[in-house]
Parts: sequence; C-alpha cells; structure tokens
Amino acid sequence: MGESATFANQILVSTSVISAAFALTLASVGIGTPQWQINTINTTYGEILIVNTANFFYACRYNLAGEILECGERIRNRSISSYYRINTTGDEDQWNLHLNTAAGFSIIGLILIFIATVAIIFMFFGEKHQWIYLVTPVLLFVACLFMLAALAEGSQVLFSNGYSAYLYRVGHLLTIFSLLVNSIVAGRMFQYELLSKPSQNVKNQLYKIVV
Repeated sequence: MGESATFANQILVSTSVISAAFALTLASVGIGTPQWQINTINTTYGEILIVNTANFFYACRYNLAGEILECGERIRNRSISSYYRINTTGDEDQWNLHLNTAAGFSIIGLILIFIATVAIIFMFFGEKHQWIYLVTPVLLFVACLFMLAALAEGSQVLFSNGYSAYLYRVGHLLTIFSLLVNSIVAGRMFQYELLSKPSQNVKNQLYKIVV
C-alpha cells in the first residue's frame, strides 16, 4: 500500500473520529436540555407560546413571557402526571418505566461513543494495536443500537418535536456515518497489515488481534 493509500486511510480515520466527536456532543446536548417534547398554546393574538417542555429526566413549566417557572425531576418525584404533559395513555408506573429505560439506554450510548472516539485515535498507531481494527466498529455499532433503543423507548411516552430530540437524532445519524467510515478504514488497514507481513499467515494475525 503506497503513500497515497496511507494518506487516504488517515483521512478516513480523521473523518471517523471527528464524526464521532460531533455525534457525542450533539447527543449529549440533546438529552441534557429539556426541550425534547414541547407543548404549546395559541393565544387570542395568534401567538404560539411554550407552556411545558420535557425530556427523559425532567420537565419544566413556562410563563407567558417564555421564562421557566419550575422544573420537576423524576428522580425526586415519581408522580410525573403532576408536572409532565404526557401525550399518551397508561399509568405513571408504565411511563416511568419507559422513561427510565430510555434514559439508561441513552447514557450507555453516550459512554460507548466516548470510548469509541478515544479508541479510534489509536487507529493512527494500528501497527502496535491491531486489536483496534475490530474494537472500534463494534463499539460504534453497539452505540447505534443503544441510541436507537433510547429513541424507541422515549417515543412510548414523549413526542420528539423539540430541538433536543432533533440534536439527538443528528447525533445518532453521525454515529452511523462514523461507523460506516470506520468499518471501511479498519478493513483497509487490517488488510494492509496482512499483506505487509507475508511471512505470517492469516490465522496467526487473527489470533493476535483476538488475544
């Protein structure tokens, strides 16, 4: 593999790590801000005012000036019907179960993206850390699954009509893009490692990565 191909691999690795970093940032802001679901009212003057917002962790109420009046956290108050404007049917135990699961999945997804982002950096030194070619795509793939599961569980209770949900979705798409690019470059770099050492067979190389 020539210098041009090596440079192309570096570009792909850089693209993957930058995409993962942006995905981590956007998804973190998405689940950390309250405007996942936005409830509004129409005034007699034709204005649309936000009266309530919510995410997986807490909900907030607003006054007519658009200022936050109060916020309620589910970890402190499990009677969420008193401060959540839920757009679904069911009981509070079921709502809390879905929101707990969504919150847990989203946090696990963020942790996996962070670990994957750090691991991708080691791909620049793949000759010494060949195991990284297998680890990074797997981490990103599992992160995508957890993020998707969080969206699915959250949709059982909340509408995704606020900017927080949009940021999280963009973060999910960037994670998928990073996975695609990383899988391509990991295969290219692993193939180069095999071809550059003809004295060792494929079985030994695979064993070295796994072990």
